[in-house]
Amino acid sequence: MMKFIKWKSLIITCAVCLLPILLGIAFWNDLPDTMAIHFNLYNEPDNFTSKSFAVFGLPVLMVFLQAFCCIINDINANKHGERKKFENATKWIIPVMTIILQAITIGCGLGYNIDIRRVVALIMAIIFLLIGNYLPKFDYVKNHDVDTQKARKINRFIGYQTVIMGILSLITIFLPPIATAIWIFLLIPYAIINIIYGIKTGKKG
Repeated sequence: MMKFIKWKSLIITCAVCLLPILLGIAFWNDLPDTMAIHFNLYNEPDNFTSKSFAVFGLPVLMVFLQAFCCIINDINANKHGERKKFENATKWIIPVMTIILQAITIGCGLGYNIDIRRVVALIMAIIFLLIGNYLPKFDYVKNHDVDTQKARKINRFIGYQTVIMGILSLITIFLPPIATAIWIFLLIPYAIINIIYGIKTGKKG
């Protein structure tokens, strides 16, 4: 199994996940001993951790998550065939998110007023639009024995719904916090509809 792993991309992306540590070290003396790492929809901190964990622990956790995602991605590519553009894009989601979110965490620790809700909504919009754009190009359904025609139909349907969710997330940036809460709630019917459609379409014929 390990021979299918693309070690170069795994090492590079994991290294990028660790880059924010340098930012934390640079501002170490200016950061508070206890730092906020989670905020509610109204930008009020509701979860805290030590400065050491915020600066060092969070990036390390993201490295483990990134390594897992890269390995799964490579195994999947070996099984179903490579889609280089999609693979490269998905492999950089976690590293880019790590840099942005760590920069925000450190910025908040330094006292900067950052609208976390809007930043997160923008990140989610980009991710959903990216995935939704590529899904219709897939001709298989992962881990399921579905013929090519049905797989394309399922992925196209899910892709369109994902793009719609991405656009809605983008719109919430310009609306009050309640709009983001509604978007989060809509993830439930979004998932249920896609699952039901996938099951029904896969069983047809």
